[in-house]
Amino acid sequence: MNIEDQLLQEHSKENTQCIVQYIGTDQNRLKELMQCFFSDTYRVSQRAAMAVSHCFDEHPEMMQPYQIRMIELLETPKLQIALKRNIVRILQFMEFPEQYEAQLFDRCLGYLTDAKEAIAVKAFSMTILYNICKNHPDLKHELIPILQELLLQSESAGIQNRSRKVLQALYRL
Repeated sequence: MNIEDQLLQEHSKENTQCIVQYIGTDQNRLKELMQCFFSDTYRVSQRAAMAVSHCFDEHPEMMQPYQIRMIELLETPKLQIALKRNIVRILQFMEFPEQYEAQLFDRCLGYLTDAKEAIAVKAFSMTILYNICKNHPDLKHELIPILQELLLQSESAGIQNRSRKVLQALYRL
């Protein structure tokens, strides 16, 4: 199977699942998918994002070699939402090298304070920020007021729920 051709055939859950099953635990096939994910072609990378997310769900350890590149991709101006959402979704479950924590902390804080940012990106960012605070508890003093403000201003039940949970966990640190 040519993964890029398969992605371009249709954008559906069935097609995504077909690709994920084809990849299985094969690193070479995953490499081909990741090339699509990092592609400059909008439709290819957008459609690859869902497959990458599902591959992570099936075999999270296989994403480790691509973690740094994903973190660096978040620095791209006007990064398409499908990539951003799936990258932060994956990163919330991963440990990352300490030298990237400050960059990721700043980026995720920016997502939280951006009124136009997608709800899922904000929710996943909260978890990443909390995970960084576990390693650097002093940073919680920067995060707590932002989460308190989000809790008051957001109409999203998902944002309110995640804010409450992360705040409770931060108070225990």
